[in-house]
Amino acid sequence: MRPIIIDADTGRELWLGEDCAAHIGVTNSTWRGYSSHGRTPAPVATILGKTHLYDAEEVKAWHAARPGSPVRNAPRAKRR
Repeated sequence: MRPIIIDADTGRELWLGEDCAAHIGVTNSTWRGYSSHGRTPAPVATILGKTHLYDAEEVKAWHAARPGSPVRNAPRAKRR
């Protein structure tokens, strides 16, 4: 079973950090590190006091646009 969280107000799909990590191909601890340093989209909600929820479409767009992303047609990092 793979439950999906949908925001009742907006109809948007929300992801747990582990869903975000799986989508971008990193471990959960790497995602948490990125997030704690402000390197990911901001969570849109927090439940149970500490569980962050992220807008799935925002995470997908962020991942596609970040330098070094393995997503096809993503911008490439500038070489110095």
